[in-house]
Amino acid sequence: MLKHTATKVFREQVQLLFANSMVPVIFSVVCAALLCCALWAVVDHSVLVGWMAVFFSVSTLRIRLLLHFARQGAKVVNEDYWYRRFLIGTYAIATVWGAASFFLFPTDSLSHQVMLIVILIGMAGGGVFSLCPVLPVITGYVSLLLLPLTIKMLTLGTGEGMFKGLLVFLFWAVTLIGAMKISKNLQENIQLRLQSIDREKILKVSEQRYRHIFINAPLGIFHYDADSVIVDCNEELLRILGSTRELLIGVKMIDVLQEQKMLRAIRDSLTIGEGYYEGSYTSVTGDATRPIRAFLKAISLLDQTIAGGVGIVEDFTEKKLTEEQIQYYASYDSLTGLPNRRLLLEYLNNEIARSRRHGHYGALLFLDLDNFKTINDSLGHSVGDELLKVVADRISECIRREDTAARMGGDEFIIILTELDTSIGLAAHKVRGIAEELCLCVSAPCKIEGRDLQITPSVGVTLFPKDDMGVDDILKQADTAMYRAKAAGRNAVHFFLPTMQEAADERLRLNTEIRKALEEKQFVLFYQPQVDSSGKVLGAEALLRWRHPERGIVPPGDFLEIAEETGLMLEIGQWVLREACRNIKKWMDAGLLGEAQTISVNISGKEFDVPDFVATVSAVLSETGADPHHLGIELTEGSLVSTGSDIVQKIRLLQQMGIKFSVDDFGTGYSSLSYLQSLPLNTLKIDRSFVNDIKDASHDIVLVDTIIMMAHNLGLEVIAEGVETELELGYLNRKGCKVYQGYYFSKPLPVESFTEMIESTMVCDIHI
Repeated sequence: MLKHTATKVFREQVQLLFANSMVPVIFSVVCAALLCCALWAVVDHSVLVGWMAVFFSVSTLRIRLLLHFARQGAKVVNEDYWYRRFLIGTYAIATVWGAASFFLFPTDSLSHQVMLIVILIGMAGGGVFSLCPVLPVITGYVSLLLLPLTIKMLTLGTGEGMFKGLLVFLFWAVTLIGAMKISKNLQENIQLRLQSIDREKILKVSEQRYRHIFINAPLGIFHYDADSVIVDCNEELLRILGSTRELLIGVKMIDVLQEQKMLRAIRDSLTIGEGYYEGSYTSVTGDATRPIRAFLKAISLLDQTIAGGVGIVEDFTEKKLTEEQIQYYASYDSLTGLPNRRLLLEYLNNEIARSRRHGHYGALLFLDLDNFKTINDSLGHSVGDELLKVVADRISECIRREDTAARMGGDEFIIILTELDTSIGLAAHKVRGIAEELCLCVSAPCKIEGRDLQITPSVGVTLFPKDDMGVDDILKQADTAMYRAKAAGRNAVHFFLPTMQEAADERLRLNTEIRKALEEKQFVLFYQPQVDSSGKVLGAEALLRWRHPERGIVPPGDFLEIAEETGLMLEIGQWVLREACRNIKKWMDAGLLGEAQTISVNISGKEFDVPDFVATVSAVLSETGADPHHLGIELTEGSLVSTGSDIVQKIRLLQQMGIKFSVDDFGTGYSSLSYLQSLPLNTLKIDRSFVNDIKDASHDIVLVDTIIMMAHNLGLEVIAEGVETELELGYLNRKGCKVYQGYYFSKPLPVESFTEMIESTMVCDIHI
């Protein structure tokens, strides 16, 4: 028996001891009083009174114990405590009764002896019924009560006494055996009763749990009998079927179901034990039609007879919609509703095969929107998304019904034109007409969120089929042609030519070489001095050069555009920043940098827009040990417009470190004066294209004058880039520009040459 069960059984036994003892205790008091009265004439009075006093004292304590226990009621928790006290009281009263065999035994009166023996045997027998719940109690009680009487009878020394003593002993043995059986049976009954109670509790909990699951299950559940009559159902099933309990309960399914597959599933569950149905189901008791999945299982009796069944119904309307949406979005663009790249490739592959099979030409148009990024970044993504929707609608309206338009991603669209002609010349002529009409359609003005917008496309065209060329080759050709249209000034249509393929291969090769250059440390920094009119070095601009192992020094204009497109510019920019800071540290340690001298690095808008740009700069400064007061950052005017809204916060954080900020190529971008005024800048740099316009010092150069005047009004330093002649220098000096950078003073120098320059006090001796 488990410890927990044994504890509960013992508690029940103790409860029975106390519950059954009050009447026997009172009865024993009455018997004791009658015994004393009967023996008054034959037993010494003092002994009789003494025995009676002890008896009544013990009985009183027992009664108090019983009453105290009764008052505790359900609060009784320490069974051992009460059991020990009950056992002591029982043994005590049994001892008192046993002592009567010696102290109250009427030696001279046979009738009184018989009366004493009968009372003692009666007390022993009566104790069996009240004390048998716990075996140690009854065995101790009977033994303490009867064994003294047996001993007394045997010590009388007479044959009759020995015979009576033997009878009493036999009665004691029989009584103990009977008490043991009764105690064992009683204990087993208690165990069975407790087990029954536990089973009822478990069954009740199980039933409650089942009802909870049945009622609250997210699936429809119903029970039916062997005749397919529905006998119970939950609320979810009623919701799925659009029915009510009153209509559904009692329905005999095999008589009313019209869906044959569902009917077969019900019959299968009642014959072979299980059935299954999946599909659209129309309720016969409601007005709902839903896609469902039903699992039906028979309920069998012990003799394996099927007594009915249970059905579980799953409503997978939402799941089906989700699957359809997943399938849709796997093939269509979520923004425009056009086929996406995956479905496009499938269409294109089929069209190429069909064109080969039927001997006619089709065309692939690769359409990219000009300057879309500027609109998207400056006006917001919501405007950009709406513009893409407008373009998608216009493309769909412009092309033929048999043609296909798709969105590749971003602002790139693909149009597949089919069955143009069997002649490649006529097919090309038709394509150009369609492409030019498409450009006119897309570039028409539109209004989005109250703004008048107009955007133009660049379109690349290639024809198919072509020998040994698949989908990827055709797409690559159209992409190449589109970039050719971009390079030609945008808003144009260009056909793919073999020379374009060569250019595309060159771009791919260059991209591979740029990655290799990063790995093999082929990039170097040159430094172009920034000086005053006397030639004194005030700082320098760090310029990236590629020291190619075969082609020598490669200028940035030949590779930076590709680095931007492929995402390598971020990695290159970090290298430039780190290398410039290393040299700043080296020149600081050598005492070559004056307090106001600054080495500037160019940072692209993409680099600056990275969320952790400030942390990256701080980490580089910490890593190299460079003083941030000697570091400058140059941003182009265009990058200021396209960078995120946190540009001011980033600039201020970096300026707090001591870093200076310049606007490079000023005057070539689209920033407004109010926007420029809101930025915490240090320097404006006049673009070289404006400086090179100074051809004649006899008249003012309006743009240069305006930039210098605006910089002074904003409290900014101004630097002129691309100063190449004495005429340019003189004009700029007279207009108030005092810092210059250009070939007139020095071309960009390797680090060793620039180090030698700043070791001297002058770059050259120039007088104006």
